[in-house]
Amino acid sequence: MSRLARRAAYGLLARTLKRMFRRVVWVGEWSPPPVDRPTVIYANHHAFYDGQLLALLCERVLRRPTVVWVEELDRFPFLAPLGALRFPRDDPAARMVTIRRTARLMQTDPSTAMVYFPEGHLHAMEEGVASFPSDRLPRLARIFETVTWWPIALRVTGWNEAWPTALLAGGKVHQYPTGRERETLQQLLDQLHSDSGESGRVLLDGRVSPHERWDMSWMRRLFVTEPK
Repeated sequence: MSRLARRAAYGLLARTLKRMFRRVVWVGEWSPPPVDRPTVIYANHHAFYDGQLLALLCERVLRRPTVVWVEELDRFPFLAPLGALRFPRDDPAARMVTIRRTARLMQTDPSTAMVYFPEGHLHAMEEGVASFPSDRLPRLARIFETVTWWPIALRVTGWNEAWPTALLAGGKVHQYPTGRERETLQQLLDQLHSDSGESGRVLLDGRVSPHERWDMSWMRRLFVTEPK
């Protein structure tokens, strides 16, 4: 995929996210992993735009080429310029091809970052972080031997405004999976439930609410009758 196509795709993605969110905010300590080793970002998956938000974080903020495994890429091929690779649920051979291709990309460019959702499916926020096998990440680690692992939780909040706010928070970067990745993500998600994001690091400014942008008080005389 050409650099021009990738740049154009991420420009379109940024514009889409600006239309969908009031802002995208990083909450808490900002300590991204070093760029001299490939990184696997593992995250909860509760919102439709999780993958796009993390891809934008990697490409536009961290300046790292991004890989995302997408189960239904055949239905949405326009995601390919964003770094999406095929990962169909019913095709083990195709998944293995993607795993090997990802490993080669990481070897070729150590700054490569991969976005991974270990829960395996999109589901409701109220369910918390869904359970997944504790050996899921250790099995990947046997293939991606030189990567660092970075947990990130995402939460969409601020529904009291016209457009919601996306909050992200990262945990400590670690060298090997521990088998406790689900607990780590749940702790980060719990932290986001108690933070409005007002004092966080703004990653993307989107659309402000109408009541923040407009002042129509000059029309008061047309619609409000003063008591006599």
